[in-house]
Amino acid sequence: MQRRKFMRNSILTAVGAAIPLSFAQYAMRRSGWVQQALTSASGWVEHPLTSTSGGAAEPLLPRGAEDFTVDAPRNPNGPVVHLRDFGAVADGAEPPSSGPDRNLAALEAALRHCRKVGASKLVADKGVYRIASGETIVFDSLTDFTFDGGGATFLFHLIQGGAAGVSIKKCQRSVFSNFNLDWDCAIDPPAWVGRVIELAENQSNFVMRFETAAPLDPKVWVTMNPLDEDLRAPGAGTEFDGFAPTKIEKRDAQTVCVWPTNRINPIVGQLYLLRHYTYEKHAVVMSDNSHLSFRNVNIYTFPGEGFVTGGDQHHFELVNCRIAPPANERRPITTTADGFHVMQSKGFIRLEQCEFSFMGDDCVNIHDNIHMGFRRVDDYTLVATDYVAWRCPFSDGDLVEIRNADLSPTGFTAELKSAKQKSSDADSEKSEVTLIFSQKIPTHIADDAILFNLRYSSHNVIVRDCYFHENRARGILCNSADWLVEDNRFIHNQYAAMLLKPDVSPGLWAEGFGASNVIIRGNKFESSNSYGADNGPAIQLGATVRGVNTPYPLLDGVLLEENEFTEMPGPAVDASSFNNLVIRKNLVTNLKEAPVAKEKRGSIRAELGTGLWVEGNVWTTQKDIEAPILFYNADTTHSIVCRDNELKS
Repeated sequence: MQRRKFMRNSILTAVGAAIPLSFAQYAMRRSGWVQQALTSASGWVEHPLTSTSGGAAEPLLPRGAEDFTVDAPRNPNGPVVHLRDFGAVADGAEPPSSGPDRNLAALEAALRHCRKVGASKLVADKGVYRIASGETIVFDSLTDFTFDGGGATFLFHLIQGGAAGVSIKKCQRSVFSNFNLDWDCAIDPPAWVGRVIELAENQSNFVMRFETAAPLDPKVWVTMNPLDEDLRAPGAGTEFDGFAPTKIEKRDAQTVCVWPTNRINPIVGQLYLLRHYTYEKHAVVMSDNSHLSFRNVNIYTFPGEGFVTGGDQHHFELVNCRIAPPANERRPITTTADGFHVMQSKGFIRLEQCEFSFMGDDCVNIHDNIHMGFRRVDDYTLVATDYVAWRCPFSDGDLVEIRNADLSPTGFTAELKSAKQKSSDADSEKSEVTLIFSQKIPTHIADDAILFNLRYSSHNVIVRDCYFHENRARGILCNSADWLVEDNRFIHNQYAAMLLKPDVSPGLWAEGFGASNVIIRGNKFESSNSYGADNGPAIQLGATVRGVNTPYPLLDGVLLEENEFTEMPGPAVDASSFNNLVIRKNLVTNLKEAPVAKEKRGSIRAELGTGLWVEGNVWTTQKDIEAPILFYNADTTHSIVCRDNELKS
């Protein structure tokens, strides 16, 4: 259950070479006692990338994720059931019926029959099937089972009946393949595209002209994100939310004048994406499954996240799945939030030959949730405060580690004898849970410490040959152990293409045990971080608590190798809170003017870390662009090796 820490204090010790960071050294470093291994300089240092320093030590490289198998169903000769035999009708071309939901009823009857006869497969025919009630299609407790959609599209238009279009729970060795999920945007658009054509001098109102009928209900004006004119993708400027229109005046069918409660300053002439939904109804929600495969599944548009995972799920994969508009069709948005979101699991996750695009948030976000803050009751008992049960569940028997507020170990891990939540506020964002431990809680642990539930570990992740592009926010959030990210394409992600950064922001979220044993190899990063967020890095590594980088090296053993970085507005890599980071044999190219140019384009920036290798990389930079450098804080970054790099212009 416990996540595997990779190579703690494993850097080689040698004269003039990188020196490992022991826990004692870490404690001294926090007090300012550790000296820089390569230079006596203090503060930020600009080190030429072509200058050799740091000795001849070789890093111990991470191994990354282990290959694994998602077991196939073991019932190949069981009966095959056809959905058409239970009354399903391809009625997508017709308006929704106000009567009973015949297609949902057909699915429910067919699944009951599958359980009764021990069917190996349920097959649908190609066509568009309305789920007119908005209720959830539930696949529950199926074993050795295949659902073959046959190219069918299941079309929704209502937000009701649960938080998912499709729910898959407690299934084992099951395959879901060859179907599409879609939202009827003509009935309930999740987003619109419009252009600001006027702004009052005092910013009290603005006028927008939309490409389709203008939205008149103030409640649907949730966020406004500027779009790139050519790509129609987010990342072209400042996003607005919380402006809550008090009045919308119709000028014509496509044009409105808007009076926001909180004044904003949109750019006249700029194209904007107006989102109606964010996290209202997810396409597919999975929990507590094992050996689960999705193959050739498409999500065209949905008012929430695409694929969401929680609970004790393990060994699951998406192969040749897409979150993208239908072929040859332009839409404002696909999913209005993340494409693939794991909030807790037991790991062994594969994404292969998938495409995620034009989403309202991150393409991929994999982590386990943690919790900060409690009050002590007695030697064995504490009460976690401001607790959200679905986000960070605890159960009797769970193994829980308590960390300090900077994510460093307290040395205490114990089993829970009891975990009891207040029954009156189980769904509250401000609930409490009483945790009774099997061992005494040390007195030195403070009330702002952080709880890691080691029951969960979303580790051993393989992301290979995928395409992540033109979405709001990040490409991949990697916040667990044992990853291989290989041969993927990242194009025009609004923020960093990859973010390896656990983040504790009480009241918002607390996500990630920390990335360790990670290989990022052979990927192409193009126009990453088009908005220039956090100084514009293509890849960002670190760990933050309450918005501040922690000095504890939570990230341990990361290799960036043989990747291609092209046209980023800021550093190629920005790293903090790390131990043993190797950046080698990469190509970094900046030949064009960046839409939002930040400092240190293409550079390596580092602080609060020990064991950094920058070697064998090639930078190509236009002559009028500042040459990239290795930029590090000499007071907090130690044991640096820089060698065999090349700069071209």
